[in-house]
Amino acid sequence: MYKVIISLLLTLGLCFNVSAQEKTEKKKKKSKKTITADPDAKLQSPKDVAFDEKSGLFYISSPGNNGVIKRGRRGGAVFAVKDLDNPRGVLIYSGVLYVADAKKLKAFSIKSEEMLFEVEIPEAKELYSLTTDGSHVYVSDNIGNAVYEVDLKKKSATLLTKDVPSPTGLYYSKKNRDIIILSSLEEGGGIYTYNFKEDKVALALAVEEFPYLEDITFNGSMSYYITAFGADKKENVIIKANDALSREPRVIQSTADGPAGLKYIKRTNELAIANDYGNNLNIIKLGY
Repeated sequence: MYKVIISLLLTLGLCFNVSAQEKTEKKKKKSKKTITADPDAKLQSPKDVAFDEKSGLFYISSPGNNGVIKRGRRGGAVFAVKDLDNPRGVLIYSGVLYVADAKKLKAFSIKSEEMLFEVEIPEAKELYSLTTDGSHVYVSDNIGNAVYEVDLKKKSATLLTKDVPSPTGLYYSKKNRDIIILSSLEEGGGIYTYNFKEDKVALALAVEEFPYLEDITFNGSMSYYITAFGADKKENVIIKANDALSREPRVIQSTADGPAGLKYIKRTNELAIANDYGNNLNIIKLGY
């Protein structure tokens, strides 16, 4: 009888040990999913930032080391994409990371980080900023004074307009079904709109105090946020304009870090800003 009881206790002890080992192994497997920071993934002249709602990670173009770097709020940066030519504009839509890289629009899977396709625009000088309506990606060419339309189904590009001088930041307006195009120029620059129905552009608002406009984002309701430089290119600011573009924008932040690309994050009511001079990502909380 005692032998039977001892045997049962030993069996139960073995089962407990096996179960504990299995739980430990499962924990170890889960810990493998943690991203380990790459010491080489340091921002060098970052130009633009995109935000992945699903993972909560930021994707920042870093032309100084020819890549796109992804990171969380508290750091832990790694390369999402390497060996690019001159990455500038970045955009995330429907699980795909789009990158304006020299004369090409490149698309990468967010999940696998493998390239899905690329579209070359031979006549472009240097692709700059990106926006999308879901079926097309629109890309500005600051040096070439052009904005191109890339058909995502056909994987082909056509010229949209050459009527905006020195185009930089772009934003597709779902409400108005037009594109906001920033023009970075001391004279003749400002905020333009492109009307698809009429196939023409119009100057919506001149920004005389800060004529060198970089990028634009929208908070989904009433306001545009724009990164800009003063006429002497020394004062760097973030300005806010109403959605009708009917009033002179006001400065909400002045900085010396060289704000370039920016992205509005709806769920936290924040702006993420890639700072060219400061080589950093700045996140600021907005008031209501």
